[in-house]
Amino acid sequence: MKMKKCLSLVLAFALILSLAVPALAVEKPWYAEAQSYVEINGLMKGTDKGFEPNGTVSLATVLQTLYNLEGNPAVQADEQNGLADKWYADAAAWAGEAGLITGSVDGDRTVTRAEIVTLCYRYALSKGLDASAGKDIDLLAYKDGSSVAAEAVPAFQWACGAGIINGRDDGRLDPDSTATRAELAVILMRLDGVVNAPVEVSMEAYLAEHGDEWFLTGKTSYTVQAMMVSKETTFHNDLEVTDYTVTDDGVSVVLKGTVGEQWVSKLEKVMKTYTKADGSPVTAEDFAQKDVYIDLKTKAAPDTNYALHVPTGISVTVNTAWGDVLHTNLRNAPHGNGDYLVCGNKDGEPDLSDVWVVNGAVFPTTYDLTREPITGTVTQVEKYGHALLDITIADFEARGYELGDIVSVTAGSYSGEMPFFDGYYVETGEYMLRAYPGHTNIAVCINYGKFCETAGIGVGDPVTIVLAEKGGAAATQATYSLKYTNDPADYADDATFANFREVTVGNIAADKLYRSASPINNENNRAAVANKLVEAASVQAVFNLADTDEELAEYMAAEDFNSAYYAQLIRDGKVIALGMPVNYASDEFAAGIVAGLTFLSEHDGPYLIHCTEGKDRAGFTAALLEALMGASLDEIVADYMQSYVNYYHLDPVAEKDKYVLIANGNVMEMLRTVAGLEKGADLTGVDLSAAAESYLTSHGMTDTALAALKANLSA
Repeated sequence: MKMKKCLSLVLAFALILSLAVPALAVEKPWYAEAQSYVEINGLMKGTDKGFEPNGTVSLATVLQTLYNLEGNPAVQADEQNGLADKWYADAAAWAGEAGLITGSVDGDRTVTRAEIVTLCYRYALSKGLDASAGKDIDLLAYKDGSSVAAEAVPAFQWACGAGIINGRDDGRLDPDSTATRAELAVILMRLDGVVNAPVEVSMEAYLAEHGDEWFLTGKTSYTVQAMMVSKETTFHNDLEVTDYTVTDDGVSVVLKGTVGEQWVSKLEKVMKTYTKADGSPVTAEDFAQKDVYIDLKTKAAPDTNYALHVPTGISVTVNTAWGDVLHTNLRNAPHGNGDYLVCGNKDGEPDLSDVWVVNGAVFPTTYDLTREPITGTVTQVEKYGHALLDITIADFEARGYELGDIVSVTAGSYSGEMPFFDGYYVETGEYMLRAYPGHTNIAVCINYGKFCETAGIGVGDPVTIVLAEKGGAAATQATYSLKYTNDPADYADDATFANFREVTVGNIAADKLYRSASPINNENNRAAVANKLVEAASVQAVFNLADTDEELAEYMAAEDFNSAYYAQLIRDGKVIALGMPVNYASDEFAAGIVAGLTFLSEHDGPYLIHCTEGKDRAGFTAALLEALMGASLDEIVADYMQSYVNYYHLDPVAEKDKYVLIANGNVMEMLRTVAGLEKGADLTGVDLSAAAESYLTSHGMTDTALAALKANLSA
């Protein structure tokens, strides 16, 4: 069974007038709790003038604080947005990826209440959370409801319906006024409290569900961070800064601290069971300073105690003599994945009446957090059917997962095991969990297949992952491990960077056929370079396997579009864009091949074939044409593998074993598909030219078109 974390998004947009109380009734500013909260949890920092509660809020500040709330995930650098030197560059890049903003960002401008509500609404959508509340709300019930811009109406309806905005005391929404830093702090505190709302259960109920699977004995090597507070203290996760006097076995120390967000230790047992990190004894004086955490480690022969892991998002109630609600949903705990209760041993079982450390325990070598299932949500069904999750690669690896592990995945109707790789190192039709270089999040994939369609899942659906075998596919990961960059400085020349080359094997004449990375889709920073090379080769007709006509229009409308020659070919009707699937063994793919090559047969060359990287779909097409025109098996393999030499600097001699493995798993299987052979069948003696002709005609290419194509390539 799994603990379910509340995912309904309710954030609060509090207005000063609605929160204010008579001055004589409080001793602290109305925003004090929120200020303390956002500073402790790293959501918001002060300025060079202090917290500056009445200061106006800039767009950069809002984006940065939401980015902090998201956990500062890794982002792909955007060299084109002009923000590289700005302090909020990563936040702006993340906001763009998450769909919170579009276009250029002027981070220095102030924002209105309406803009903050809209950004929060988009954040709700990006999290896949329910943002439908309030769809029936009539904004005209507010005095200034008609002043809400049309594009902001859904956001305000959601905010009002979810209780996020109550309006000012005079019945106004006040959408166009600027927000203050104090208001933003309240928003963030309440937003965090709901997005990360803990599921509160009793310890007994928690153990009844999880059993003893999370317990470790004191003999396991682990470290803790400890801070002393009074054993008489009741913990309610408040944020009051208070003095506490610790009296434990005659030792008294005074602690000033924010109790609800800190750890608890019982001095006697800490001193008995732990040393400092350097092995020296622990003393009462070590805990006498304000807000000081002590790194401890178990002694060589510690008492047999128990450590219970409580995952982030679970708040447990321990009914002991010296504490009730022990809050365990700490954002900035050093381990990042929950907290630990260390308790005594009673007849070989955990003694919850003797809980004496609530801490951020770290099990660097002996405790594997991958034992705990991690559940993510599908945020995008990628173009080729892969399930992109809201779990970042960095967070996944921080939990102990490593490339080459085998994981068990449950999603929709699918349940099974698959390797965790940073590339498509599985055979056609097989499953893998992907951490693709240059990407932020993990994805569940089928190589040359559609995982979301197979599993029957879509955006918003859960996917659960747990370790099946540590390092079970490490050898394959090490063998295939290939990485490339999108920086032209890492390549010998433009042609290598763009994977651009002329194909002249077999009977293919010079200046007739070229292959390349995309000269129009700039997602890999290669379009303009490829376009320049295509223009220099005087290409006259293009078979684009990757894109649709609609996508071509989007590329040409993009701010970074710089492929004028290719655009002219489109306008002249010399580009066929078929948006083909990646599964080259499918009937859909074969039909696309016939349509594309028939198009080329009707136009004069030189020809260009390309997909996105110019590696697999273009590789299949090139191999098919090379076979058709009488190239040898070795020539076909060498041309296909040149893409791996170009992109990954693969050395065919020094890395011969890897080279052969990749060829066998890719281009050789493509040729077997063309020849109608079983997987792994011997290609020795196969008439590849005849096989290519049969493949094309059996999938609908006419004899006339086939003859014209061959004539055009050889003329």
